[in-house]
Amino acid sequence: MDNDILIVSEKDQKAYLPYKYSDLEKFYSENKDKYSSVEDVINKEYILDLNRFKHSISSRFRETINLVYNKEHKSFFKAINLAFELSFKYNLNPIIISACRSLEELDIYLDCLDENELFDFRCFKIKFEVTPKVYKREIKPSFT
Repeated sequence: MDNDILIVSEKDQKAYLPYKYSDLEKFYSENKDKYSSVEDVINKEYILDLNRFKHSISSRFRETINLVYNKEHKSFFKAINLAFELSFKYNLNPIIISACRSLEELDIYLDCLDENELFDFRCFKIKFEVTPKVYKREIKPSFT
């Protein structure tokens, strides 16, 4: 079954990337020596530790290289150029780059981001599970 939701969970400290089941099966069949099952592929390739994205500039750079050079098989020069361009795009979460299956998906996301119309991004849903912050309120006695 396909998963079209990127979930970023602070509680789990994990990012759960979207995937197409057909892509998983193909990837597994080409790498049976490395993975024991399709579920193993999901656990190792599609569930990422949030610490991986701790330093956002270097994360955007690394994830862009991975997308352009490793996934899309474009030239290293093209990968480096785009990685430098996106490294300093502060409103771009590097996890989004990891979740994109293609440059086309990333381009669509960047267009939506630039136009401030993220509701138009339909390649996958994005869900942030944020841990609520607890504020300690200091109670001061009132003297009247």
